[in-house]
Amino acid sequence: MPDAAPPDTPSDPVAATLAVLADCLTTTDVGADRINQFVQLCEGLRRDLDLDTRLEVVDRLERDPPGNDTVRLRSVMFMLSGDLYHYERILNYLLLAADRADPAMLHYTHWCLSRQLFLGTASGDKQASFVPCDLFRYYTAMVRQVARRWGLTPAAATMRDGPIRRVAVVTNQFTNQGHQPTRDCFDFAARLQDEFGLDVAIINTNTLPGRVENLFIPPMIAEIAEDLEGVLALRMFGRQVKVASFTERAFSQAKLRLIVEAIDGYDPDLIVSFGGSNIVADLFAEAAARPVVCIPTSSGITLSLAPIVLGFEERDHTQDVPALYRRPFARRFRPFTFGYTLPPTAGGRVATGFADGTTLFAVVGTRLDQEVTGEVLALFDDILDRCPAAGLVFAGEVKELPARLASLRNGARMNCLGHVGDIRALYRCCHVFLNPPRQGGGGGAAFALAEGVPVVTYGWGDGASVSGAAFCVPDRDAYVARAVTLATDAAAHASASAKAKERYTEIGDRHRCVERLLAYGEEARALLRAGRAN
Repeated sequence: MPDAAPPDTPSDPVAATLAVLADCLTTTDVGADRINQFVQLCEGLRRDLDLDTRLEVVDRLERDPPGNDTVRLRSVMFMLSGDLYHYERILNYLLLAADRADPAMLHYTHWCLSRQLFLGTASGDKQASFVPCDLFRYYTAMVRQVARRWGLTPAAATMRDGPIRRVAVVTNQFTNQGHQPTRDCFDFAARLQDEFGLDVAIINTNTLPGRVENLFIPPMIAEIAEDLEGVLALRMFGRQVKVASFTERAFSQAKLRLIVEAIDGYDPDLIVSFGGSNIVADLFAEAAARPVVCIPTSSGITLSLAPIVLGFEERDHTQDVPALYRRPFARRFRPFTFGYTLPPTAGGRVATGFADGTTLFAVVGTRLDQEVTGEVLALFDDILDRCPAAGLVFAGEVKELPARLASLRNGARMNCLGHVGDIRALYRCCHVFLNPPRQGGGGGAAFALAEGVPVVTYGWGDGASVSGAAFCVPDRDAYVARAVTLATDAAAHASASAKAKERYTEIGDRHRCVERLLAYGEEARALLRAGRAN
């Protein structure tokens, strides 16, 4: 197969697209390079073809599907259309074959699909029900399949009298201090240990996909810190916590059994499931073997089987779930604030490529190549049109974004800084934090608020949850207007800067968050005791 590339614009673009897709959807000669070619092909088609053409391609594939690989076909059809119907077909197909399908493949598909939802690639009205209905039911069935087929049903642990003394913080991924969820996980664990006097261990399961298990397009392979293997005392930001880390890439019966046995050997009074789709914590929750409380690391619905699932914020997001699917989420929801701990700062300045005193917009994230789409760049271009003396900086590792700036009217006033080690120092050089439309962005927004940098964000996702209603806008025109006002009106900026600091004070008290977590942990223990007594 030649290097995958979208077809030129022929007289029949649908036929040409089907021809170039044929090998992608039928070949059995597949390795990492070929998969990457398939991904580049589909991303190019989604970018370069208009929606009507892409939908016609999908209709033709529906009518005459090439090959018999349902997961590959339907994942490509989703990439072209954004229609969750195709993900429904994948889940239904796998559920029907769940007794015969490899649990590792079921698990891999769940994460590939979930990542695309997190990146905001879905369109249409199905989004409101897909996660609480289809995906939650699939995830629940998958956990039960793993428990039954792999013999991984933990035994009911004896519950000790007295308060919580020992806590296992179980996480799917723990890498390094440059990774915001890793920093948050470590901070919760360190505070439980140092400020509340508990015996705490982080259980780093590394149960995000570590290798390809089928031809879902695009694939997902998570970073694994290979140097974190075994039991070790890990230091971060001047504090130390025990970590048990399992770096085997294969999602297997042997790996999960080892982790379950390690947790049972540690014998915690409470398991904190750090983040959703936490299959190891959910094996304990499903078996009612130990008390489990889930802390979400993102706003919205968290997939968890824990009897108590905390909110990312105080608002009861389960009220947004369609009534037919709300009950299992509403009865387990508890109000909470995730909280933040500011990273250290040296107090210096960051080289931005602009003269000191330039009014700067900041865009920060770890997935900017995916989140800063063509539409987002056009939005930023319009903002800079109205702020001729301002600049914009992107902070975060990128590969493709710099080349995409060249075609913009104001591309010369946009700089990609790469990873910035002292993010607070960068914010002290900036005037406005621009949050792209995305699910994530909570940490970036929180640290901007702490430095008095006003946020501009649409009213959904982690950035909006952290920033609060005062910093949310309803539409594109309002986004542009707010950004321009904050950059050009000194009085408006001063007022917004003061409100930003007030907002961080309101949501940033991590000590109080940990105190509330422990209270919910005691409630989980009481619920488990009551359930066993019945």
